Amino acid sequence: MDEKEIIKDLVEIEMRMLEVKNLFSGISTEMVKNSVGIMGFAVNVSQLKAMTAFSEDSLLSMGELCKMANIKMPSMTEVVDRFEKEGILERIRDNEDRRVVKVKMTVKGKKMHKEVLRRRANELTKMFGVLTTEDRTKLVESLKNVSEILIKVTENKKV
Repeated sequence: MDEKEIIKDLVEIEMRMLEVKNLFSGISTEMVKNSVGIMGFAVNVSQLKAMTAFSEDSLLSMGELCKMANIKMPSMTEVVDRFEKEGILERIRDNEDRRVVKVKMTVKGKKMHKEVLRRRANELTKMFGVLTTEDRTKLVESLKNVSEILIKVTENKKV
């Protein structure tokens, strides 16, 4: 492959990545916008990700919650502070190690969690329900492939 073809491929990769980024961003923005009414207050992406990371009976350390929701600790602390203030989550000190703080849902939080998941399922059905089973399978496989390739890229050089 000559240099012109390589450059052409790289430009195509960049354009496709920007296109996909914008599409994902639009879908994410729409999901957050549609989730405002669920919780009774405006939510941001971090709050929505934290809420969906939980299962109803989870007792998670802040680190575990960060990892599951893919949110950095300072942002997660803000999310948990907000949810604790709203009566959705509560912090519990670990009996084994008092330095460890775990988080669990309150009764109010469990009700809200069910509603968030129900609404999210409805939103995803509206968005992706137009796809055939074959299209959904192709999309999942394509996303897995893209993820694997981008992991290789980011492991070699931090983007």
